[in-house]
Amino acid sequence: MSSKGGWLEAIHLYRKVPRDLTDATALGGVLSMLCAVTMAYLFVSNIAEYMSMTTRSDVALDDTGDVHMRLFFNITMERLPCQFATVDLADAMGTSLTNVTAEIIKFRVGSEAGTKQEFYVEEPHAVKHEELDEHELMLYKTMPENVPFLTDHDYDRFIKMHDLVIIAFGAPWCPWSQRLEPIYRKTHEELKKKHYGESVRMARVDCTQPTCQTLCSRQHIHAFPTIRVHRHKMLHTHENYLGDRSSESLLAFIEESLPHKREGADSPLALQQRVVSGQAVEEGLLDGEGCQLTGSVRISRVPGHLKVRAASASHSFNTRVMNVSHHVDKLLFSSIGETPRLRNVLPLEQRSGLLSASYKMHQELATLKHYLKVVPFQYGFLDGETQHTYLYKANYNEYKPRKLEWYEGAADAYVDTDLVPNAVFHYDISPVMVVMREETQSFSSFVTKICAVIGGIYTAVGLLDNVLYHTGEKLKKIA
Repeated sequence: MSSKGGWLEAIHLYRKVPRDLTDATALGGVLSMLCAVTMAYLFVSNIAEYMSMTTRSDVALDDTGDVHMRLFFNITMERLPCQFATVDLADAMGTSLTNVTAEIIKFRVGSEAGTKQEFYVEEPHAVKHEELDEHELMLYKTMPENVPFLTDHDYDRFIKMHDLVIIAFGAPWCPWSQRLEPIYRKTHEELKKKHYGESVRMARVDCTQPTCQTLCSRQHIHAFPTIRVHRHKMLHTHENYLGDRSSESLLAFIEESLPHKREGADSPLALQQRVVSGQAVEEGLLDGEGCQLTGSVRISRVPGHLKVRAASASHSFNTRVMNVSHHVDKLLFSSIGETPRLRNVLPLEQRSGLLSASYKMHQELATLKHYLKVVPFQYGFLDGETQHTYLYKANYNEYKPRKLEWYEGAADAYVDTDLVPNAVFHYDISPVMVVMREETQSFSSFVTKICAVIGGIYTAVGLLDNVLYHTGEKLKKIA
C-alpha cells in the first residue's frame, strides 16, 4: 500500500499530525466556533452578491448616430386662453414651425383651480371683415360718437339694466380695433331700426384709458378686439363672440340671441363651444381661463427651442393682462426607438429636470425662459439589449427685454410687437453620453472570493489561536 502511493505521499501539502500529539483547549474551541460562524456568514453573503445584479456607469462620446428624437410635454398655461395659445418650434438647422397642432391636445382649465374643465376644439374658422366702400367708411368715421363708452364705474350697472349686452373691448392703436370701429358703429345704427332694438344694447371699452385699465384686467381681456356678450343681466357669466366682424353677421347673431329665442338654452355651468347662426360663440370663465397643452413633437437632434406664446391672425394683444405663468407637469426627451422597458428602470425624476414645477410671471412683457442641457443616455440590459434615451437638467430665468425709447410713451405702451410675453424652452444636446450597464459577478470571481474567505479566515484564526496558546503556556511557566 505504501509502495503504491509513495510518490503521492511525497507531494502531500497537507500532512496530518497524529491526534495524540495535539493539544486541545476550551479557548481554541471558542475560536473555532467563531471561525465557523464567520465563514458561514461570508459564504452566504458572497452567494447573495453572486446572485444579484449591479449597474455600472461610465461616460463616453455619443456615437449613437440618432438624427431625431421626441419631446413629450404636458404644460398648463395658467392665464393664457386656448384660443390664443400656440406652440412653435425652431432649431439651429433652420427649421421653424409655427402653431404646431399635430399630436397636441388642448384643454381649457380654470386659472385658479388649475383643474381640467373641458376639451378644447380648435375650429378652422378664419374671421372675415366687412369691406365698407369709401363713402360708408367716411360716413361712419366722421359721424358723432354714437356707441357709449363704459368705464370701471358704470360697467356692472350697464349690464344689469339690459337683457342682452354686447361690448367691444379695444385700443386706439390696435389695427383690428380700428378696422372694427366703423363696422361696429354701422351695426349700432342698423340695430336702432330693428323692432328688437330696445332689447339689445351695444357698448365699447377703451382699455388704454386710466378709468378702464382695471376693468380690462378684471375681465381678463387678453386680445383686441374682444367682443363680450352678457345675457339676462348676469355679471358672473359671459361669452366671447368669435364670428365674422361684419354688420350682417353681428345683427344675425343678435337676432338669434334674443331672450325669447334662447330661453332655457343657456346654462351658467355649461362650458362648451357652439354655433349660433353660423357664428362661433365660446363661453368664458368668470375668473379667467388657462390652457393645458399635452402632446409630443418630433425634433432634430440639434440645439433649438419650443415656445408657447399667444398668436392670432385677427387680434392684437393686451400685454398688460397677458400672463404666461405656467405649470410643467411633465417635459422629457425620448429616442425614437425607446420602449417601456427602459422607462421601467429609469424613473422620471432622474431623466427630467422639469417635473411638477410652477413658474410665475412677476413683471409685464417678460419672457419665462428655461435652458435645458440634454445628455444622451445609453442603458445596456443583462440580456444584451441596448436602448437610448435622454436626461436633462434645467435652469430658469425671467427675462424682460429692454424697451426702445419710442416704446416708453404711455400712449404706445401696449402696442402689439414681438415683445408679447411667452414661455420658451431652449435645449442643447451634449456630445458626451452617459453609459449604464447591468452586470453580474462571474463564476470564477465568485469561486475566488469563496476560497479567499475560507482560507483567510481559517489562517487568521489559526494564527490567533497559536498566539493565545503559547502566551498562556509561557505565563504558566513564569507563575
